[in-house]
Amino acid sequence: QHHRIAQCRTVKITILGDEGVPVQVDGEAWIQPPGYIKIIHKNRTQTLTRDRAFENTLKSWEDKQKCEFPRPQPALSSQPETVSEEESSRVNELGQAAGALILSIREVAQSHHSMEQELAHAVNASSKAMDVVYAKSPGALTCSSVVQMVSNVKALLSETELLLAGKMSMQLDPPQQEQLNAALGSVAQQLRRLSDVPWLCLVIDPLDNEGPLMDFSKRSRSGKFRLVPKFKRDKNIKNKEMSSTLSLPVDQWGTEEVGAWLDFLCLSEYKDIFTGHDVRGAELIHLERRDLKDLGVTKVGHMKRILQGIRELTRTSTASEV
Repeated sequence: QHHRIAQCRTVKITILGDEGVPVQVDGEAWIQPPGYIKIIHKNRTQTLTRDRAFENTLKSWEDKQKCEFPRPQPALSSQPETVSEEESSRVNELGQAAGALILSIREVAQSHHSMEQELAHAVNASSKAMDVVYAKSPGALTCSSVVQMVSNVKALLSETELLLAGKMSMQLDPPQQEQLNAALGSVAQQLRRLSDVPWLCLVIDPLDNEGPLMDFSKRSRSGKFRLVPKFKRDKNIKNKEMSSTLSLPVDQWGTEEVGAWLDFLCLSEYKDIFTGHDVRGAELIHLERRDLKDLGVTKVGHMKRILQGIRELTRTSTASEV
């Protein structure tokens, strides 16, 4: 606990154990809980400093870039110029569901400011796109404006689900969770209804979104991937092996157990990364979305799967202690 760090631009420290460690940077002192702390050299100064305002501003700017400059949409060969009456009705229902989700987010953000910081720009981008769509009469809707709105609403849905898959869900009251989950479910349902519109299907469900490891819930919609008895047997064997391998408490896991856990999640491609960063059980249960991004987990589906798995591990560990 008595280390001096100088002449470096970036330092990332892993704090093990159950108790916080006193940390002092450039005169500012605080108790850092177990997990990770990353200290970055402040621009144009010769001292290490922790500037929370700068971190929040930078994060907001990065989110804004993602929302204002989305990925180029795939070329849609048969995209018409205007929206039909039936399609306009579906778009209107999506707009109502998205409006309810935005209202729910703003209500919850009044008591949880971290949610406002994380979702502010996604909310603003969706609201702006919806204003463009609803500024026109129903018969004059253009496909380009609808595509932009659907893309932003889908991004808001993914960002909100990702945030709730992390530790934010443990901070919310049950009524707040129910309110947000109901709003998310409504938006997801309306997006599914729009997925059979030819010029919107690639926006809502890109073919290369998850690659070969897309969620099983998506694969199960097609008859080609229905469960067969052999697959069920293999899955049961895999679950038994998982239980025997990971019989230790999570906080006592080593890198091998973490790798086996990733195998169980069908995310074996991240084993080498986690092992290279010496991520053990004690660090694993404290990982958040930003940590996973630093580790190189960029796909939203993979990140949601890992965060959901961490939540299950935390819940199981807490139940065993009780």
